[in-house]
Amino acid sequence: MKTLPSLGLAALTLASLTTFAQQPAADVGAGQRRAAVCFACHNPDGISKIPGTPHLSGQERGYLEQAMRAYRDGTTRQNPTMNAMAKPLSDQDIVNIAAYFSLLTRRQGDARLAQQMETCERIRPVGEVMTEAAPTAVAAVTDATPGHAATTRSGEAVYQTACVACHGTGVAGAPKLGDAAAWAPRLAQGKETLWQHVWQGFNAMPPQGACGDCSEAELRAAVEYLASKTP
Repeated sequence: MKTLPSLGLAALTLASLTTFAQQPAADVGAGQRRAAVCFACHNPDGISKIPGTPHLSGQERGYLEQAMRAYRDGTTRQNPTMNAMAKPLSDQDIVNIAAYFSLLTRRQGDARLAQQMETCERIRPVGEVMTEAAPTAVAAVTDATPGHAATTRSGEAVYQTACVACHGTGVAGAPKLGDAAAWAPRLAQGKETLWQHVWQGFNAMPPQGACGDCSEAELRAAVEYLASKTP
């Protein structure tokens, strides 16, 4: 009689392990960086401060992946802001972001995963041993440096990729493209001030306008594009 419960428990454990093994490998650090575009509404800790916006902290990873794919598809889940946010995400981006938010649960000492990751980054070794020839290694580092795309995108292209989700809908108080009344006091501060706000982050907008792979030139072009669309 004791064998059946044991077999049931073993089967359940095996099923859980199989499900876990079938999940795509996730890069939580990359998920945190890519999720910067989500922070304006959902916050880095996954606890939203905007009424009606769901908390993502500790949500089941599979559910988050399914939701983001549905928003990217745009037919089964329709929300102008979320559809625009999810559209440029790759399958791996979705896996990484879902893993990041799903792991934002309270750990020992009430430390959250994001805080633990920051600690890991601080103690990471400052260099790695390279076996390639020096010129090749330097070239690879230069080409892979974030914010230095091989081809510079136009201001409109950057807007459509990284800015439209907020500035196309007005989410979190972002001035909408072409809204003269909203842009007038901002433009009066000068484009250099606007650029600094984009680069450093301002109010709900994260640093670099949540475009982690944008170069300085590309973000300046995006500011110029936004300004040019104000009547």
